[in-house]
Amino acid sequence: MIRSMIVCLLAATTVLAFPADSAGGCPGGYAEGAEIERGRLIFVCQGGSVVPKGCIAEDLSRLSIGGNYDTKQYRKKCQLGSDGQLSYEVTGCVANGQEHKVDETFEDGTNFFVCKSDASTADPNDLKIVNQGCVDGGKRINIKDTVAKDDALYSCDETVNGGSKLVQAGCVKDGKQYKTGDSFEVGKYWFNCTRIGREKVSAKAAGCVANGKRLNDGDRYFENDVIYECTIDGDKTDVRSTGCVQNDGGSTVERRLGCTWVEGVAPIQYEWTCKHDAAKNSATKEQVRCNYNVGGGVYNIDPGCYRTIDGPAPGPSDLAAYGCVSTGGKLDLQTFTGANAEQSASGAGLHAC
Repeated sequence: MIRSMIVCLLAATTVLAFPADSAGGCPGGYAEGAEIERGRLIFVCQGGSVVPKGCIAEDLSRLSIGGNYDTKQYRKKCQLGSDGQLSYEVTGCVANGQEHKVDETFEDGTNFFVCKSDASTADPNDLKIVNQGCVDGGKRINIKDTVAKDDALYSCDETVNGGSKLVQAGCVKDGKQYKTGDSFEVGKYWFNCTRIGREKVSAKAAGCVANGKRLNDGDRYFENDVIYECTIDGDKTDVRSTGCVQNDGGSTVERRLGCTWVEGVAPIQYEWTCKHDAAKNSATKEQVRCNYNVGGGVYNIDPGCYRTIDGPAPGPSDLAAYGCVSTGGKLDLQTFTGANAEQSASGAGLHAC
């Protein structure tokens, strides 16, 4: 008896849910052409059957089969499966109108990204775009990695908007990398890796290096009796020769380029000059004249000539000839005495001054 009642109730329920319609329609009492909403899915009564028609997006807009609904991070699609089932689900991440599948990487010219499941939500279908790093000249650089170019070291740093950007993090000189704040030497010069503003870093010229010592702008040093000065003009550092060193009885005297001075003990002395060699950025000390210094005055005698001077003379005569002889770039004041002093000087290849 109870079993008969259950059968009767089931039969009654079936009839209520899907009543027959002699005038045409679909099971459930839906008239021909009627739309049926089931969650996010839309069906329509057509030819006596309930068939898929479309989907309802989160903003309540209606999508036809194959239509898309894009959020800021992902794309949902209204689609009909091979089994004939209608679905509305996430299919991938979306960026600039382009869809990217899960774990697919892509770039926009300055950054590259990957489409990932959003682990922060309970729904495994929620996807998000994760910035992976920077793109420079077609090369991908992961976040926190560095790359050297244009005499600078760049780091790919994250930005506040979820992106990333190449930011100068140090200097590069002759292929070597230096951090901001470092000082370093390259050849005859030394530099500071200095931050300029918030984002730019530059290797600023700081001075010169000589004999293992760092010099600042204006400092001078001696090398092979030549005076050199370290100069800084903006970003340009230079070492230029400025004079010669004279050793005067154990003391050091600095002589400028073109300057002349006298060395030696009277009466025989020599006049020197500091000659600039611009091609070699150097200078040389050269003897330019012989001087005969006696109580009656100083007799200047040019190389290759002689002068006769009345006594007292070291010879048997009161007349002597003093000649300035050049040998291998070195001057020698020679004395010719006697009645034939001038002839002797001439015989030595000298002429009267």
